[in-house]
Amino acid sequence: MSEGANGGGRPGPVPVDDLAPGGPRAKAQGCLCSVLANAAFRAGAESRPCIDPRCPMHADPSED
Repeated sequence: MSEGANGGGRPGPVPVDDLAPGGPRAKAQGCLCSVLANAAFRAGAESRPCIDPRCPMHADPSED
C-alpha cells in the first residue's frame, strides 16, 4: 500500500472507545467535555479530541 493511499498521507482515524470525550457513556460518568466540539472526533473525522481542562476523566491533572 502506498503512503498516499489513505487520503494523501494523512493519518487514518483513531479508534474511539465508549468513553470518548463528550460521548454519552463518558457524560454519564462525569465527563465535562463538549458534546458538540467532539462530534467529529467521535465520528472519526478528527484525530484529536477537544478536552475541557476541568474534566475529571480526560484532562491531564499535571497541566494545572
